[in-house]
Amino acid sequence: MPLRFNTVDVDGLNPFYREAGDARGPTVLLLHRFPRASHMFRDLIPELVEHYHVVVPDVPGFGMTEQKG
Repeated sequence: MPLRFNTVDVDGLNPFYREAGDARGPTVLLLHRFPRASHMFRDLIPELVEHYHVVVPDVPGFGMTEQKG
């Protein structure tokens, strides 16, 4: 299943997130720590999508999410 790249509006902030797998299945949320980004899970996501809906956001100021100013 292909990896999708998205943003969503949250009070004027548009966090970037990666998403893969069937949204009807159980969801796994992968959160990165400082100073990383969602890209660090690029090898793990394909291992999980057969059984899970995977969502991996970038926190503000890291990866492809801007810092709220």
